[in-house]
Amino acid sequence: MRKPGRLPFVPKESEQPVKIFEPHIHLYARTTDDYERLALCGVRTVVEPSFWLGQPRTSVGTFVDYWESIRGYERQRAQMYMIDQYHTISVNPREANDEGLAMEALGAMAPFLEHERCVAVGEIGYDDITAAEERLMIAQIEMAVERNMPLLIHSPHREKRQGTIRNLDILRDMKVDPDQVLYDHNTEETMDLVRDYGCWAGMTVYPYTKLSPERASNLLDEYGHERCMINSSADWGVSDPLMVPRTIVELRRRGWDDAPIQELVWDNPRDFYAQSGRLQPPTVEARPEPVSV
Repeated sequence: MRKPGRLPFVPKESEQPVKIFEPHIHLYARTTDDYERLALCGVRTVVEPSFWLGQPRTSVGTFVDYWESIRGYERQRAQMYMIDQYHTISVNPREANDEGLAMEALGAMAPFLEHERCVAVGEIGYDDITAAEERLMIAQIEMAVERNMPLLIHSPHREKRQGTIRNLDILRDMKVDPDQVLYDHNTEETMDLVRDYGCWAGMTVYPYTKLSPERASNLLDEYGHERCMINSSADWGVSDPLMVPRTIVELRRRGWDDAPIQELVWDNPRDFYAQSGRLQPPTVEARPEPVSV
């Protein structure tokens, strides 16, 4: 057990001179120690997207309480380690198939989209690629377009290429500006489709599933880093909030210079979310008291 006040050990390869904007991380699912580890690795800003809580919801109040938590309590935890925190709001595709509850939650969303630190509508998209998921996705795309807000889209876990083709066709049919779309969780199956559409391409790096640092680096070597970003997601499953720093190490092993790495892990996510008009210059605020439970 480490002594009170002593920082945890971080391997040298995880200490990054570049600053990192983590564009998709579910710190609601992590401990406060993970915020400290992120800060030690150079993470200065995070975006916390709305996501599935691991079990079916029972009432609209669970959505409201969750949205309140990610915009309030999680920002407080981030501030403890000098990390700027923003969030996105949505009814996640995994929650769409209880259609009555999902539409009730949709009705409660609007005030949360007006918050000064809500930088996108998301995550939205497909899970099982059902009609209910599609109706909910279209309704949330309309909410984003009405407000001129960016969209964070979650590619499906199953039938990923088929779902991506269908998802991008809907965006084209609705004449959504590709500049305002971050299509996330891409793999080798979908990168060509997303590049052809012209939106921003997100890649999620996990210890075992989705992409490894090596596979993400292969895609960046092939497609370049322009309009790309990498994230750790770091949700309830086997995950690691330090996968962006670990991917930086892999890129350096391949000979990447710090300038394109900095564009990938800082400039690109800032440029995308700045379209919300709500990003502020990075600030070092007075450190609040530790969060107690």
